[in-house]
Amino acid sequence: MDWMMILATAVTASLMTLGVLAAWMKFFVSPSLARDLETLLREQAQQAADLMAVKVEEAVRRGIVDGVTSLPTREVLQGTTRNIARTSVEIVEERLGSLFGKRRK
Repeated sequence: MDWMMILATAVTASLMTLGVLAAWMKFFVSPSLARDLETLLREQAQQAADLMAVKVEEAVRRGIVDGVTSLPTREVLQGTTRNIARTSVEIVEERLGSLFGKRRK
């Protein structure tokens, strides 16, 4: 009988200890841990956003510089502009001719 009482007391004390430990974890440790984790995640997300912004800015700057440096020379641009103007004039002449019934020779 004495051993049963000792065993019951030990089991009850262990269950009470586990209950107190579970309550302490739930009400004190868990909220603190959640706040710390949230703060850490926010800081890491901000650092990642800053790093991405720098990388995107560098890529855009590099793209603009590459685009500007690879522009054709002035002569090529003038030749292209003249070709576009000549083609446009031909198209307008053809449309006006078809409107007024004149045929091109």
